[in-house]
Amino acid sequence: MISTTTIRAELEDYIKNNGTTLQRFAESSGVNVGTLSGIINGNRLIAISQLDRVTKAMGLPEGHFYNLYAEECSTPNAPHWRRIRPFLLRCAELQQHDCIKQVLCRLLEDLKQVASIFETAEMMYEQGWKEAAVILYESVIESERFSHSERLAMSYYRIFQIYQKDRFIGFTAALQFLPYRYRLPEYLALDGLLMLIEVYAVRFNWVEVENYADELAQLSWTLYENKIWKQPEFQSIRPLVFYYGKAYLYKSGAYELRGMYEESRKWIAKYADLSWFEGLDDEGRAEIKMLKIFAEANYMCVDVKAGNRSRIPEYVAFLNSHPDEIVEGLITLVESANRHEFYIDDVLLRFSTQIEQYRQVGRDSWMASREADTVNSKEPPYVFRYSLFFQNYAVYHFRRNADTEGINNLLDSMKMSIKLSNKSILANTMVLFELHRQSASKQQYQEYNKVCRKVWEHEEENVLGGFGYAYV
Repeated sequence: MISTTTIRAELEDYIKNNGTTLQRFAESSGVNVGTLSGIINGNRLIAISQLDRVTKAMGLPEGHFYNLYAEECSTPNAPHWRRIRPFLLRCAELQQHDCIKQVLCRLLEDLKQVASIFETAEMMYEQGWKEAAVILYESVIESERFSHSERLAMSYYRIFQIYQKDRFIGFTAALQFLPYRYRLPEYLALDGLLMLIEVYAVRFNWVEVENYADELAQLSWTLYENKIWKQPEFQSIRPLVFYYGKAYLYKSGAYELRGMYEESRKWIAKYADLSWFEGLDDEGRAEIKMLKIFAEANYMCVDVKAGNRSRIPEYVAFLNSHPDEIVEGLITLVESANRHEFYIDDVLLRFSTQIEQYRQVGRDSWMASREADTVNSKEPPYVFRYSLFFQNYAVYHFRRNADTEGINNLLDSMKMSIKLSNKSILANTMVLFELHRQSASKQQYQEYNKVCRKVWEHEEENVLGGFGYAYV
């Protein structure tokens, strides 16, 4: 709806109604009296910085006149980009997204404006105003005439970057970006491929993980072999060695998680020692050191998963020295114990404090979900691993005929998987509960019913219709 008033009229009325003069108002607002006179007389357009000072001097909240300013920017005599851009950036800062959309509608009547819109989106992205940036990137996508345009590829890439941690939107953004991955500058194509790998990894699609890991390995090697990394314009987000090593880290993991342990060991060797890599700075050397640690852990991990119990003490010592790896290590140990039918009570006792901490994080997350009656699409990443651990820990207890503890662990896993909208773990835990239903106490059964009702409520609201996956 178009307003019947204008900023000029509002300003003029304020001066008249408050018994002040143009000179006094100029002094209180910090805007030159000649400038104010020109604005009121309609001889000049007000700049957004001047509008903010005038708004403050009038005792009004920030952005009070932005809707009117957006209308003025949408007229046939719209101001130049030197005025439009600061306004759009200020709207982004104050989250006045409707004003941004209003101005864009007018700008996109002239497709020559697409380049400036993209440049402004990049400014918003750099400032961290990402929701506003998405609005501009989407308008670039809708208006770009050339399918091979780098701007088009960059817009899809930025939207993917922004939403990659959002399990409800991230996968759609990944699929939209996919055809454009090699239309980016090479240093960004590296990052785009890594993001694709991560998206498929959390969906357990190991075939696609391997496919994109191969692409990443090939691209990074080509850039390395051709010494592209020596060129000044090559400004990768992370050191080139990081992408090369990560490609093989994910490829080895794809084989490990399919139970192909010998094949996994072959690819671990590809990133275990990358000290031969040229062109390393301090950050690159730090990445090599970290990849070496990962390789050490993953060699032990595949051996333990293959049933080599003699490596468990060494693996436990490694976990003690690397607390961030404990939850992953516990999953490996309990999965192996269940698969190869042995027990690790002493190990689980050693890490009992951490296990209870994971349990409490999951319960706090569940309670927050119940109180807010919503599902958080950006849950802390480790909650996914906690959920998987407690599912396996439940199976471990059932093997020990400790059904009460097993069901308690199942319920914890179920609550976390609902919070994360994780269909795979949720389905498995529900099946396991049904298989051990006869051992559930009345209280446990009531808690199970609460969880099931929560699932149904979310299905009704279509919040979990697709069951996204949390990023790890």
